[in-house]
Amino acid sequence: MQRHVFDMSESATHELVAKQLRDLASQFQAGSVELAYDESHAPTGIVDPVDVVLDLTQNRNHVELNIRISWQ
Repeated sequence: MQRHVFDMSESATHELVAKQLRDLASQFQAGSVELAYDESHAPTGIVDPVDVVLDLTQNRNHVELNIRISWQ
């Protein structure tokens, strides 16, 4: 059974987004991520192997970078 835990959507400067990604990378390196709507959800553990897909598309007026990371 799947449970929706967290999502986020915002507009920010590229500097702020870079900081948020570095913070997330630090959590990832430590072996768990703390992303949840409330504090009652325990950190999500990360188990190797990790599958990563990077997808960059662009046209004249729009660029999109999708990062998909998954593990069992």
